Amino acid sequence: MPRKPLASLLLAVALFAVGCGAADEQASDARDDGDTTATPTTVADVATEESSDDVAEDTSEDTSDGADDSAADEQEPTDSTDPASVDNTTTSVVPATTTPTELDGQIGAESVDDPYFPDIGNGGYDVTHYDLDLTVDIAGVDAIQAVATIDLDTIVDLDRFSFDFTGLSVSAADVDGEPAQFEQTDNKLRLTPATTLAAGTPHIVTIEYAGTPTTVDSGTRIGQIGWYDQQVASVAIGEPYGARTWYPVNDHPTDKATYSIRLNVPEPSVGVSNGVLVSRETFADRTITTWEMRQPMASYLATVSVGDFVIIDADGSGDTEVVDAFPSRLEGIAAGDFDQTDEMLDVFTDLFGPYPFDEYGVMVIDASFGFALETQGRSIFSAGLVDGDGSIERIVAHELAHQWFGNSVSPATWQDIWLNEGFASYAEDLWLEFGRGTELAELEARLVTRALAAQAPAPEDPGAAGLFDPSVYRRGGITLHALRLQVGDDVFFDILRQWNLRFGGGVASTANFVSLSEELSGQELDDFFDAWLGDGALPDLPN
Repeated sequence: MPRKPLASLLLAVALFAVGCGAADEQASDARDDGDTTATPTTVADVATEESSDDVAEDTSEDTSDGADDSAADEQEPTDSTDPASVDNTTTSVVPATTTPTELDGQIGAESVDDPYFPDIGNGGYDVTHYDLDLTVDIAGVDAIQAVATIDLDTIVDLDRFSFDFTGLSVSAADVDGEPAQFEQTDNKLRLTPATTLAAGTPHIVTIEYAGTPTTVDSGTRIGQIGWYDQQVASVAIGEPYGARTWYPVNDHPTDKATYSIRLNVPEPSVGVSNGVLVSRETFADRTITTWEMRQPMASYLATVSVGDFVIIDADGSGDTEVVDAFPSRLEGIAAGDFDQTDEMLDVFTDLFGPYPFDEYGVMVIDASFGFALETQGRSIFSAGLVDGDGSIERIVAHELAHQWFGNSVSPATWQDIWLNEGFASYAEDLWLEFGRGTELAELEARLVTRALAAQAPAPEDPGAAGLFDPSVYRRGGITLHALRLQVGDDVFFDILRQWNLRFGGGVASTANFVSLSEELSGQELDDFFDAWLGDGALPDLPN
C-alpha cells in the first residue's frame, strides 16, 4: 500500500498486507453458506467442551493513486495450518493456598470453531471489559510486567475456562479475589477457580504476568503478528490474532469488550493506545498514560505503542475530536498527510452514519516497515509512509472507513474478511467521488481494471492463506459498486447506513449483508452475490 519501496524487513511486506487495507491497492470478506437470515455467531454459541479432558499490497506502482498491492503478491503464502493448534503444555502451577471444592460445572471450550482458525477463541463466558496495566522497559529487548483485570459474565456453569495467551509467564491468578489454579500451554492459559462459577453471573479475573513479548505466525500470508520491538519504537499488531502476545484474551472478534489501558514507560518515551487519553503523569523519570476505549472492541484491533510521541489535538472543525500521535521528529510535516481527516469524517458520516467512537486519530510509528492498520479509534501508520505531501490520501481514507466497516461492525468469522477490506477499499473511491469531486466514470474504470487483474481467490472464501490477497480488496470493492448500480444510490447508501445501525458494536456475516440488501432493495440477490464474490470470471457491471 505504501508509495515508497518497502524496507527489506519481512515485516514490511507482512504487515503491509494486513494494513487495513493498506495491503491492497494502497488501500485498494466470505460468503456464509447458511440461511441469509441467520444471526451472527457469538461467544454464547460455543460455550463448553463436551468432556473434561484437556484440549491437549504494490510498491512498484508509483502513481497518484498511491501504492498497490503487489507487495502482498511478492510475499509467499505461509503454511495455512493454524499455529494455535500446536498446544504443548509447558507450565502447570497450582497455588498452595488453593484447594478447589467439589465441582459440578463444565469446562469452557477452547475454540469458537472459526472456519479458518479453528483453535482460537474460548467459550463459556463473555468478556465485558479488559483493564490492562503494563509497565514496559525498552532498554535492549522490550520487557513487560503487567496485571490484567478482566470482567466477564458466565454463559454456563464453569469449573474451568481459558484465555488465548502465549510467550509470557503468569505468576498469579485469582477469580473474584480468591486464588485460582492456572496452567499455561503454548497458546492457552487455563484457569480453575476455587468454586464453580454459576451461569449468568459476573466475575472479575486478575492475572499477573511478565516477560519479553514477541510475535507469532499468523497462519496467513502476512507472516508474523504480535509485539514488534523496532528499536526506536515498539508496537502491537493484532490482526488476525496477535493480541495473545501481550495480554490474556478471548482472541476472536465475536467477544468484543471495552478497554482501559495504562502504560508506564521510561522517559522520553510515551505510551499510546486506543481510545481517549484520560490521564498523563510523569514521575521518577517515567511517564504513565491511561487510555479508555468505551465502545466494544474486537481484540485484533487493540494496540499499544511506545515511542518518542508528541500527542496533538488537531482541534478540527468537525463533530468528532481528532487526536494524533506523531514522532517528535515528524511533528512539523506529518500533519500534511492527515489534514483532510475532518473533511473525510464529514463525508463518511453522511454516507455511512454517525462516527461510532469517541474520537479518531492516527499513530505514526517511527519505523519504516511500510504499513497501515485500522486499530480502533486510532489507526497505525508507518513513518516510512509519511512525508507530508498528501500522497497517502487513499490509505488515510481506507483506514478511516474501517472504523465503520471492520471496527464497529466486525466479521463474524475470519471468512467474512471482505466485509472489512472490500468496504474500506470502495470507501476510497467514495471519498474521491463525494469529497474530491472525481468523476464516477473515472473511478469506475479504475475499479474494473484492478478487479480484472485480481479475480481470485474468491472474496467469499479466500482461505486463511488468502485472507489478505488483492482479490479480497479489489473484487470485494467492485462488488459493492456493482450492488450500487444494481439497486440504485438511494437504496445502496441506505444499506450502508442500516448495516452500521443494526450491527454496530457487534459482528455480522456475509449472509447478514445479503439478507439486509435483499430486504431494503426488494430484490433477490443470491445469484448476484454468488457471481461477484465467487471465483468465476468477473461479471459485467449492471447497466
